[in-house]
Amino acid sequence: MDQPDVAISNPDPYYLKSVTDLSESMEVVSSEDIYSQGGIKLVNKDVRLDRSFYERLVHHKLASSPIDRSLAAKDGVTLLSLAHDAARMIDDDAVLGRMANALPDTLLLRNALRQIVLNPPLAFKLTIARETRPELYQHSIRVALISLYLGASLRLKPAQMKDLATAALFHDLGELHIDPALLDRAHTLTEQERHHIYAHPMIAYLILKEFPEYHPHVSTAVLNHHERLDGSGYPRNLKGDRINPLSQILAVAEVAGSLCRPGAAANACAQVEVILKLNTGQFRADLVGYLAAIAKLGQASAVAEKHADLATICARLDRLAKTLAEGKQALAPYRRARMEEYLSYADERMANLEKALFDIGYHSAGEHAITNGIEEDPASRSELENLLHEIGWQLGYTINEIRRRWPALGDAPDPAAAALLAWISQAEEVLQA
Repeated sequence: MDQPDVAISNPDPYYLKSVTDLSESMEVVSSEDIYSQGGIKLVNKDVRLDRSFYERLVHHKLASSPIDRSLAAKDGVTLLSLAHDAARMIDDDAVLGRMANALPDTLLLRNALRQIVLNPPLAFKLTIARETRPELYQHSIRVALISLYLGASLRLKPAQMKDLATAALFHDLGELHIDPALLDRAHTLTEQERHHIYAHPMIAYLILKEFPEYHPHVSTAVLNHHERLDGSGYPRNLKGDRINPLSQILAVAEVAGSLCRPGAAANACAQVEVILKLNTGQFRADLVGYLAAIAKLGQASAVAEKHADLATICARLDRLAKTLAEGKQALAPYRRARMEEYLSYADERMANLEKALFDIGYHSAGEHAITNGIEEDPASRSELENLLHEIGWQLGYTINEIRRRWPALGDAPDPAAAALLAWISQAEEVLQA
């Protein structure tokens, strides 16, 4: 397998800041002497960490890596505490509860995290997440539980379930090494900042590959959890069977875990079905089908929400459909037997989005079959609004991927690149409106 070209700085300032913050709320001690690469002893063994820890280590390159091997937290995360937290989330979260009860073994989700491999350095990272980044910690457990539900639905073997649970629990730990400000949902990322976000699967992979108990079966699943079957994912743009089965499960569970998080809209989990309709080439249909079935179980108890009126939704869909049509028209003069890779990618993505809209009954000209008869049906109108949100997200994702994959597109561009960049500017204006 090709090795990722991302390295973790040693020590990482954001991670060291989290370690320091942890030491303010619970007892963290050095389990061994910590030295710089130059042989300077920075911290003695059995010393309790405090605020001075950050200043002592941030300016030095350490002799050993990772630093988690040298630290221990009192009352940190254990297999037992993970199982207790998972059980509490199942009890408190209606979606997770429905998943647990839908399985033949209704105790499977409650007990599965007791079986994973949890070595001390990774337990320490989870402790940092739990104490300083609780949303990340809860998301990791949620994705693990959803992954296990999907794995059980596929009737995976016990060893595969164990690897799946471990990979799901660790899949986003690379985010501990990224500036937390970049992960704020309210923060608008610059192009450079987006590259830092794209790096988090590779960072997690590099962490896990240091431990034989996780490499390569768990580490590879984590590395590829943002890949998509049609090649539109990251970090390596893998396609189809090049993405290992556990990563394919994680990809769907990650989306579901993000949509169905606490505090999300009451009908948020229904968006999983919408994603299937608009992204049939990206995710395994059987996996999304299992989640769609769970979403349907909860529709009857969903709280009614206020949604945009039908005319507004249709007007927005019209603008998005028109944007896609204009993009295809702008690129039409440059279609040929052998197109530049960036042009083929843009052309294929726009065509897929147009086809997805057509397949669900939306046409950019004339009557919209999808809107017939739903004027007085709040549930159908809600689904249409979810479709609007998802098509806009997918268009924005396509633009971001073009900028990520071909960052030099604007440097003395050829006519095709110029046409694509002009369309991107117009599309961004529509998305921001």
